[in-house]
Amino acid sequence: MKRILCHGDSLTEGTDIEAAYRWPSLMQNALGTKVSNTGIGGDTTAGLLSRFSTDVIPRKPGAVILMGGTNDFWWGLPTSIVLANLFSMAYQAQFHGIAPLFGLPMPFDKHQAAKQPYSPPEGGYDQLLIKVKSLGQKLKNVAGESDIPVLDFYQLFIDDGGQVRSDLFLDDGIHATRQGHRMMAELAASQIADIFLLKT
Repeated sequence: MKRILCHGDSLTEGTDIEAAYRWPSLMQNALGTKVSNTGIGGDTTAGLLSRFSTDVIPRKPGAVILMGGTNDFWWGLPTSIVLANLFSMAYQAQFHGIAPLFGLPMPFDKHQAAKQPYSPPEGGYDQLLIKVKSLGQKLKNVAGESDIPVLDFYQLFIDDGGQVRSDLFLDDGIHATRQGHRMMAELAASQIADIFLLKT
């Protein structure tokens, strides 16, 4: 297929990970298909939507993976806004002949994140975790009704006991390690290969 584009925030951009080891790059290697990364650290879904017409549509990818919401919740924005922005992008993609997929944002290590010097999220870290998990559940439900595939990155970072796997996060507690990126790439490549009948 034509190129795949990954559109998101720092979880897509790959904060503090060398470009070659970020999940979009690793997915490109696995699929043998060009993968572009338009992730920008700190971006909200409103930001993703505002640059969709310049960063995504003109490139005419065969598919776009949309992932965002954590930064929205950080600033206290409601889930309804996040869903509206994500589906607006998905429907724009479909209109332009681009297949949309949703990536579910992963959780984070709240204990490690709380040690960082930046301002804490609105409502605290526990509330942020609840919102990120809830977003994933709602996206699965609504996307299923719209036949939009979902890449469940969230579950990769949860152990069998339902706890966040702190070993998969950098010291900031929020961004994935190389191992985390590798796991995300493997999941995405496998699902995309099945969906579009590509060889891995």
